[in-house]
Amino acid sequence: MSYEFNPENKLFEFPNPHKVQNLALLVAGGLLTIGGIGTLVSVRERIAQGTDLAALKVIGIAVVLMVLGFAFLGRAFVQLRFFFGRNRPASLAPVIAPDADGDSRRAAEHKETLRQNALTYAEPKGALNGLLYSLLPALIFAPREVRLSAQTQFYNFLALAATFLSFLVCWVAFGQSPAAGWIGLAYGLFAFVQIIRPMMRGRTEEAQLGVGSLVVLVVVAVLGPVILGMLAKGLPALGEVSINSVVCVALLCALVSCAVFGLALKKQLHPAPETVGAARVTETVTMNAHPNKLIEELDRILMTRWYSNIPNRRYTRHSPQVDGRQGQFTAELFEETQPRPQTSRVAEGLGHAFSSPRFFWLTCLTALGLIFTLAGLVAALLVSQHILHEEPVASTAAFALSQFAVAIYCLHAAQSLWGRFDFVSELIWVDINGSYESAQMNVGNQVTSQLHSSKSVINIEAMTVRVWVSEIDTVIFGKDGQRQLVGMRGLPLLADELAKMLKGFGETRSAIVAPTSQQDLQRAQSIGVLGKVVAGVVPPEAAGLSAVQPAEAIAAPPACKQCGASMGRDARFCSDCGTAV
Repeated sequence: MSYEFNPENKLFEFPNPHKVQNLALLVAGGLLTIGGIGTLVSVRERIAQGTDLAALKVIGIAVVLMVLGFAFLGRAFVQLRFFFGRNRPASLAPVIAPDADGDSRRAAEHKETLRQNALTYAEPKGALNGLLYSLLPALIFAPREVRLSAQTQFYNFLALAATFLSFLVCWVAFGQSPAAGWIGLAYGLFAFVQIIRPMMRGRTEEAQLGVGSLVVLVVVAVLGPVILGMLAKGLPALGEVSINSVVCVALLCALVSCAVFGLALKKQLHPAPETVGAARVTETVTMNAHPNKLIEELDRILMTRWYSNIPNRRYTRHSPQVDGRQGQFTAELFEETQPRPQTSRVAEGLGHAFSSPRFFWLTCLTALGLIFTLAGLVAALLVSQHILHEEPVASTAAFALSQFAVAIYCLHAAQSLWGRFDFVSELIWVDINGSYESAQMNVGNQVTSQLHSSKSVINIEAMTVRVWVSEIDTVIFGKDGQRQLVGMRGLPLLADELAKMLKGFGETRSAIVAPTSQQDLQRAQSIGVLGKVVAGVVPPEAAGLSAVQPAEAIAAPPACKQCGASMGRDARFCSDCGTAV
């Protein structure tokens, strides 16, 4: 994909929607990288004194910090600036070459949307999805990416809440038993493996919480404390190792993050569209010309309406086929104008993001990711010091791990909402069908006229021309993401104008072949005058023609009077007999 620069048109140079997120990523990545390098520097002297297992563990922590920091910095560097070429965003359907006919399944779906004059939304499936859509009625009108994110995080929130309540019951009931340390390990494993991992995995699948999942959650929440109590006598004591408080804090942080994400998601939703549909105009056209002339004229009309001289994206073209003396034909053209970005829906900076209701909670979610990253970094640095001083590190290490996990979730969840791009464009669909008859037309008196004209004519009576025009709103998540249709409004004035222009063009086509250039007219006039002279109606002098003068006779070469042989004009004696001339 190449970037096209035009100093007269800044269409594709709009504000970066990732400015706020990039700021958080740069700060987090920079601090993690500095922390990792600082940790390496702190153990150089200890490594120089000899192999030390504790120092090797600290080096491992430093490497993890730098890897995480470089990952954050790399993501921010990629998003520092976006360049949109003419082929971005992605087309709604496969594009047809300018000189070819073709169609596609996706183009047919969008044409059917225009024909039905309505948008189609996927019906939510599952019990909890039904509850979610009843709480957020406007979610049904959101893009697919937003709907999947909402469903996934709603499931995660309920699962986290059930796990947290079960954990509290178990902690209160068995917190003083010898197996108290196993409570945090068991619930921590369940929370991170079953809940936090799906949150970090994102929105790739339709999130549904079925009967089986509900049963598992209820069984774990109710019987988890009982099962741990039964197993307490057989489990070995962990001594002072306990991460119960860490698991409690981690679950609370995850619940808060899910709640903030839900608020940010709610602000991204729009109410039901006030107007949805496409403008349709139907005209009846009678013409004496090949029906492809209308397609050619439509091409010229649409070319004059190219946005910023950028060619339209052609999704369907069917040229009319006229074979035989009579029959039926169909033709159609389906195009989209160049999508134009809506720059007003982008956070231009940190101040704008906090002051805008649409971006406030999304900025808070990003800030939480930064805060949890800093908390994890501080805990990781403390773990390094505890390892070097041979102090217990279980709780601190678990806290660092949990904070990094929740931080990654926050930044990853915010990524899906920050990377939204909104566009507006027009869809134009012209459908033509009718029947034709072929005829031969002769013009001029076949007996007395000196000039005749004939032409094979295709006569089309009452051809139907339908025009659909709609202004559409589309959205992508990530500049290379698939574009989704989220709104459409009819443009009746444009549809009526196109239909009338095509009707006027078709009905003014000439069925007679006649000279049109000045040279043709002069030659035709000369032929007419010459015909009158030949017929004797007009004398040549009156017609401006002079009599043809006979050509002079060519003199024969001289000959010898004695023998008759040919001689040169300047010869004095015959070359054959020698007689003097």
